[in-house]
Amino acid sequence: MIALLITTAFLGGCSVSNTPEFNTWKSHQQLYQVSNKLKIGDIIVTGKDWTRPISWFGHSAIMVSQYKVGEYPQLCIGYYETDVIPWLSKKERFTVLRYKAFNEKFKTAFLKNISKTKDKQYKIVKKTDNSAFYCSQYVWYLYWKTAKDLGYDLDVDEGGGYFVTPYDLLNSKYFDKVSFIP
Repeated sequence: MIALLITTAFLGGCSVSNTPEFNTWKSHQQLYQVSNKLKIGDIIVTGKDWTRPISWFGHSAIMVSQYKVGEYPQLCIGYYETDVIPWLSKKERFTVLRYKAFNEKFKTAFLKNISKTKDKQYKIVKKTDNSAFYCSQYVWYLYWKTAKDLGYDLDVDEGGGYFVTPYDLLNSKYFDKVSFIP
């Protein structure tokens, strides 16, 4: 129990965001408008949910096709893909990040890496360990591995530490925040 509290305090300190603004919506029509602007590789970061311990650090998932989101959502569940509209409808607050250098060459390598990483279990591991994944580490790993495959170094973890949180991605200089204001 003490180890859990220490880990929680450590990770909680790593998950502070300088950009607390999240998108919210008032109707399902807005969800459809948002989903039409999403692109492969976009990262969806959700706000912290203090009522669920697994969501104390927010959550992150990634667009793996035009209308599908891929994620490692929780313990005992491996990779999961679902339609983005039902997925977003369950989220109260979210923001979308887009890699500034995401081009067709990156996209091709990125999609290959997605297909190679769907068979793991959810587990908290060092961010460069691909034997298992947790939500933000999965997203981080896809970008890190894709860049490595293309011959360059990329660490999208704003904090650069042993672990990566959704808020580390949110604060990364390599992503632009996608606006959904009409």
